[in-house]
Amino acid sequence: MPQYTKDNILAGRNAVDGYREAHRQLHIKLWHRGIPEEHTPLLDKLLVELKEPGFDSVDQFFDASEEQNMQELGFASREDFEASATDTDRIALEETWR
Repeated sequence: MPQYTKDNILAGRNAVDGYREAHRQLHIKLWHRGIPEEHTPLLDKLLVELKEPGFDSVDQFFDASEEQNMQELGFASREDFEASATDTDRIALEETWR
């Protein structure tokens, strides 16, 4: 996986947060036939916004974000986390940005 800076991860998180809010707003309204068509532009916008900091897919962003979370918990890499994380570390990871 390519290396991303904290700024790249933050930009991706901001894009995802924006998507989540727009999606929430869309679903506040009662369900109607147009919702699937209204959802597509939201997803398209998210994908464009993730490309700007260098992510080719939503999955690639979430993998990089989770790796950043692990590093912020003091682990050198995903492999380091997998090899030596305690239950407390795993709980802490669950409480990070997702």
